[in-house]
Order: sequence, then structure tokens, then C-alpha cells
Amino acid sequence: MTRPSYLKAIDGVLAPIGFARSGREWIRVRGEIEERVDLQKSGIDGGVTVNVWAKDLQTERILRSIPCHKMLGIRQVGVRIGTLIDGYDRWWRNNPDGPPDLAEAVRLYAVPWFDQVRTLEDQASKWYGRGTRQPWRKPNLAALAVTLARLGSIDEALALFEAPVPKTAIPALVAEGKCVQRWLKSQSRHA
Repeated sequence: MTRPSYLKAIDGVLAPIGFARSGREWIRVRGEIEERVDLQKSGIDGGVTVNVWAKDLQTERILRSIPCHKMLGIRQVGVRIGTLIDGYDRWWRNNPDGPPDLAEAVRLYAVPWFDQVRTLEDQASKWYGRGTRQPWRKPNLAALAVTLARLGSIDEALALFEAPVPKTAIPALVAEGKCVQRWLKSQSRHA
């Protein structure tokens, strides 16, 4: 009898709960949330690990509709499975117990992670750092602002852009933020 591969072992956990596999990725959409699992292979020693990702598709559609110098989108929120297990990076090596062990970790830690954020309020606080300082340092500042607008908190979203832009801010993120700020101002005039 042959042992299952990592792909087959993980597929055995994810396919029955609605994830469709494409290569080394599994995707499922529940409501407006796209959930993604990917199997990452190390180029150094052949080990593997799993990353889990999520994004709100309506927030992404809104971002993509905002006029800007380039198309805006969401940087997916994600975490490596080892972080979910015990806070440490973990890689599985090709050993007889590797595939079933990793599949069990996906079942115990990755699948429940998707249920932690289901509402816009959760997304704003848990994914995008609502209420934390230094908004210009958030890679998903644009997504936070749109999420707040979807919650009806346009004034709070606009306030994100009132903080002075630090000299060390990433120029592309600042440019995206300015586009979202203009969009928010137009939304507040229509409200």
C-alpha cells in the first residue's frame, strides 16, 4: 500500500467541506468571503507547509472600482499554519507520517481559523487593525477604509488619512490611500 501525498491528504480534509483544488491551492467561497489554503514547498530542503488566506470579495470589488493610477485590490490576510498551532514556523519533511500529520493540522487549526472572522466589524479589527496607531503603515489601509465605509463609518474612514504621512511610508501605499480618500469624500457628499 502506498502512503498518500501531501496534496491527497490535504484534499481529503478540504474537498468534503467545499474547497476546490487547483494545483497546490484550495479555494472556497462562503458568502462574500473567499477562503484559500495553499501548500508551500521549500526550495531548500523539500519540506512543505500550509498557508491560509482570506479576503472579502465585496470589499475587493469596491476597491477595484475606485479610480486610481493602478487597479486597487486587497492584500489577502493570511497566516502560516505553524503560527496557528504554537506561534512558530513549521515545515513537514517527507516522512511516512508527514502527510497525515499535516492534514490533521489543517483540520484542527486552518479550517477553524476561517470561522474567526465573518463580519465586517471582525474584518476591520482583526484583519485590518481598526483602532491601532500609525494608519499609514498598514498594508491594508485602503481595505480598512472601505470596510469602515461599508459599516457606515465614513467619518472614521476619512480620519485614517488625517494622520501625517511619515517619511518612511511606502509611496505606493500612500498613493493608494489618496485615491481611497478621494473616493470616501465623494461618498460622504452623496450620503
